[in-house]
Parts: sequence; structure tokens; C-alpha cells
Amino acid sequence: MELLLQLSTYLCIASLLLIISSEANTDQIPKHYVVYMGSSSISESSHLELLSSVIPREEKKRVSLIHHFRHAMSGFSAMLTEREASALSGYDGVVSVFPDPILELHTTRSWDFLESDLGMNNNTSAHFSTKSDIIIGIIDTVLISAL
Repeated sequence: MELLLQLSTYLCIASLLLIISSEANTDQIPKHYVVYMGSSSISESSHLELLSSVIPREEKKRVSLIHHFRHAMSGFSAMLTEREASALSGYDGVVSVFPDPILELHTTRSWDFLESDLGMNNNTSAHFSTKSDIIIGIIDTVLISAL
């Protein structure tokens, strides 16, 4: 009985340490960040140099730009940990560093979104007379970075 109690105590302590260590490492997972440099026109090589100054030497393989912004804004995007993003925001010339989350569209299935039964029905001519005043449009907001 005493052996069972000791074993359960060790198991609880081990699971608690595992939970604590996994929470401590969540800020070390690189995420996509955008680094806004204001109106300065710094070259891509300068951005790489700035990025390599905050990433630890043993992780130099992560030193790469995802995108180099030069038209709509000046800056770059890269995979950074929270600690690296915080360190980078303190550098001269860096206006702000903010996460770039992946957003999901909620209109990916537009017929369901419009609550329409027009979808892929072969006999659609009968449905057009019952549905009216529906305007379907596309707004393209893509910035072309090759300008």
C-alpha cells in the first residue's frame, strides 16, 4: 500500500513538472511577425543583419525573411519567438513588431454563406425566378509587391 502511495506521488510530481516545462516552452515557439520600420528605406541585407542580431547563434538556420516590404510600407516579416520580437522592438529604426496571425475566411463556401440553394443544381432556371435582388461581388485587396 505504501509503495502504491509513493508511486502515485512520483507520478503526480512528474506530470506537474511536464506541464510546467511545456508551458515555459510555449514562448519559444517561433511565430510569424511583421517588423515595421517606418519610412526608412533599409535594404534587405540590412534587415537580415538586424534579424541575425536577435536570433541566438545556435538557431542561425532560422535567419530568413519571409517577406521584404518596400512599397506600401518599409519592413519585413520573419519567424520569431516572443522574446526575439520583444528584443527587436527595442532597436533603433524599428517602429513596431506585431504578430501576423493567419485569418480564416468565413465565406469560403459562399452558397452556404448566402443560404442559397442555387449551388450546383442542374435545373437552376426554375430557381432564378424565385430568387431576386441578389448581388454577388468580389473585392480583390491584394497588394502587388512587384511594382
